[in-house]
Amino acid sequence: MKPTFHRLIFWGHLIAGLLAGLVILSMAVTGLMISFEAQLVEWANRDLRVTPGAAHLDVEALLGKVREAKPDLQPTGITWKADPAMPVTLTVGKEGVFFANPYTGEFLGEGHRAWRDFFHAATEWHRFLTATGLPKETGKAITGAGCLVFSLLLLSGIYLWWPRQWRWANVRAVILFNPRLRDRARNWNWHNVFGFWSALPLLCIILTGLIMSYGWANNLLFTLTGSEPPPQRQAGGGKREGAPAVPSLTGLDPLLAQARQQNPGWSTLSLRMPPKPGEPFPLMVDRGGRGQVQLRTMLNLDVPQGKVLPSPDDLQQQNLGRRLRMYARFLHTGELFGLLGQIIAALSTLAASVLVYTGFALAFRRFFPKRGHVEAAS
Repeated sequence: MKPTFHRLIFWGHLIAGLLAGLVILSMAVTGLMISFEAQLVEWANRDLRVTPGAAHLDVEALLGKVREAKPDLQPTGITWKADPAMPVTLTVGKEGVFFANPYTGEFLGEGHRAWRDFFHAATEWHRFLTATGLPKETGKAITGAGCLVFSLLLLSGIYLWWPRQWRWANVRAVILFNPRLRDRARNWNWHNVFGFWSALPLLCIILTGLIMSYGWANNLLFTLTGSEPPPQRQAGGGKREGAPAVPSLTGLDPLLAQARQQNPGWSTLSLRMPPKPGEPFPLMVDRGGRGQVQLRTMLNLDVPQGKVLPSPDDLQQQNLGRRLRMYARFLHTGELFGLLGQIIAALSTLAASVLVYTGFALAFRRFFPKRGHVEAAS
């Protein structure tokens, strides 16, 4: 029974890999391409660095100066960096990004938009196979299925990798590279070694990908933690109609200064305009990198009351399911653990590409063996 079961797992692994290999390769390559998006965009915009001045302009004065150069600009968000040489970022919706000198209000333009467009296109391909002509929902279904098949490949691969006899010679053959091997033996060695060393981070990437791809996986996370799953978003929901109302910015700067004092060591302040005038301004205070949500504090700047208030959106105010869901978003990219996490995630996507290549090569040799050679039965 054991050889028969092993053979069944082997052929299931091989066939599933052939069917989903191109989709997995597509997600691995695009995942590698966007691994260091934040750092590369910042590097591309290095020429926008400014000469530090005595103090930042207040928000009203800053936007007033910017509108002298771009009168129609109505930002939905403003971001300051703790680095005194970094420009202030003005965002309009999800796509518009502009820069200004925080000391003088000089409008610095959009920066190197080609880089942002590139990463946006790569992300859309990674998630939806955009540019293939497929509808977004169809592309999302295909990448979700690819992620699901990849999880089965990883589990079956661990079973197939498992040495039947735990002797060092057997273990060494599947965890260490052998540079003397060639052709099929080399591909087999690479397939095992890359699979072994990338298995744990790939498992994290795959599981978090499933949570983001499937509603049932997302709801299961909440259910297992004893939390109420969030309501399903309605198609087209959350969109604002017409131009957003412009809130009054009078009295905002003292609250920003208070938030800075309350959060020493901050690296980024991200202010959002409220949905309606008179409502509090949401403020996100980051003390780490973009995806280190454990180092993030959410506040509400209530201008009418003149108070800095804790936000109900703060991570510590959420139930366990919501916190884990937020962690999952940035565990998928490795950003949860900063630069080291990003490097591990990037190397894992590179390993996944090698797994697809060596898997296809081994399958090709199995179905089309060289003349004079007979493939050994698995």
